[in-house]
Amino acid sequence: MIDGKRHIAIMQPYFFPYIGYWQLIHAADVFVVYDDGKYIKHGWINRNRILNEDGLPQFFHLEVSHASCNRFIYETKRVVNRNKVKKLFRTLDFLYHRAPHYNEAMDVIEPILFDEEPDLTGYLFNQLKAVSAYLGIETEFHLSSEISKEGLTHVEEKVFRICHHFGITDYINASGVGMQLYDKAHWKKAGNVNLQFLRRDESIRYKQFNDEFVPDLSIIDMMMFCSRDELHDILNRFRFL
Repeated sequence: MIDGKRHIAIMQPYFFPYIGYWQLIHAADVFVVYDDGKYIKHGWINRNRILNEDGLPQFFHLEVSHASCNRFIYETKRVVNRNKVKKLFRTLDFLYHRAPHYNEAMDVIEPILFDEEPDLTGYLFNQLKAVSAYLGIETEFHLSSEISKEGLTHVEEKVFRICHHFGITDYINASGVGMQLYDKAHWKKAGNVNLQFLRRDESIRYKQFNDEFVPDLSIIDMMMFCSRDELHDILNRFRFL
């Protein structure tokens, strides 16, 4: 709760997303996972980045079955392949076993990796809640697909419906593209929703293996190198625009 008001945020489910995603969850009282949006290929729903052995970013993936931009996220299934999960686990072990918080991080990451939930939304939803608990985030989670949006086609109208469903009129959006797409005055007039943009502190740094810092990696990287106290401090390093 900020300034005595409840806030809401809505985002597609991502696979071990970067710190800005978790700051958005942390800043909101209610976080709605937008699983009835269309699946986006080559986005962050089923992939992210970690550091390779040379200290450079490399992608890791969550295998998805018959992914299509014509299918909703909640209609998409993941491929449950224990051999590939074991390979990813071994990769993380090889790359991060010397990290200072490897053991604590893997206690959270390993059960997520080996979760055999075949539903992509269910798997990512469980993942977001598990990592949030480790980060000390107490935000309330919901699925967008559980909220009726019958007859609505525009994204803004759907957001307004979700906000009103929870009786919350203060909405937080990540800064970036949204600042060019959405107008605060229009949202207030059209949907009676107060729009704020969250911008993370661009000076966020933490010690990785090499001296040259690589930003915007998966939260996995940050969990490996930062204590829970440090993570909680970083979560709060943002401002509203």
